[in-house]
Amino acid sequence: MVEFVTAAFAPVNVLFTVLLLVLGLYWILVILGALDIDLFHIHLPHGGTDFQVEGNVDLGHDLGGHVEGPVDGQVDGMEPGIGHSILHFFYLGEVPTMLLASIMVLSLWTFSMLGNHYLNPGGSRAMAVAIFFGNLAISTVTLKFVAMPLRTLYLILNKDYNAPGDVLGKVCQVVTTHVTREKMGQAEVATKGAPLLLNVLAGDEHVFKRGEQALVVSKDIAKGTYRIAPVKMED
Repeated sequence: MVEFVTAAFAPVNVLFTVLLLVLGLYWILVILGALDIDLFHIHLPHGGTDFQVEGNVDLGHDLGGHVEGPVDGQVDGMEPGIGHSILHFFYLGEVPTMLLASIMVLSLWTFSMLGNHYLNPGGSRAMAVAIFFGNLAISTVTLKFVAMPLRTLYLILNKDYNAPGDVLGKVCQVVTTHVTREKMGQAEVATKGAPLLLNVLAGDEHVFKRGEQALVVSKDIAKGTYRIAPVKMED
């Protein structure tokens, strides 16, 4: 046990050991309810998925109100940049960010411990650097393959991907801390049965907060996400 701890905190492994301990503390706090799992949600970059929307949607037939801001849901702009493509490649936004980070760090720590134990027992710096880059490549591949079944599982369990198309034009209620054009969140649409849970992004610069109502105005079919717009009730 002493040898294991000594190896874990050796200079060639200490970085990944500390990261693993921090992530372990994070998950303990999440389990205890002390942290919101949405706290470290990654901000997705702007790209081809941004919606340029025009016009107003009249909600007079069921709300007696109207929607402020653009709402036609037309895609505008160029194709997503390389940063967006990398995020999509690792299913960021589809699998919880901290879960992906935990997988990556656990893989880096495991291969660093094994690599330096068997290939670098003398603690050579040159060999440690070579092992680091090899470890990074192997862990990246590991992350991709581990994330694939997790993504499939989340697609099955997430109601958003099974939601009917007629949610467009309906009112939803934001249930996460906040939602912006860049920060994805979740909102519920009331039904006769259980409410539908949607992954949502703001259609304009409005920042939606937990409990706020919004209108579902468009859907990104490729990603299964919805754009929402503010609802202003008439007096």
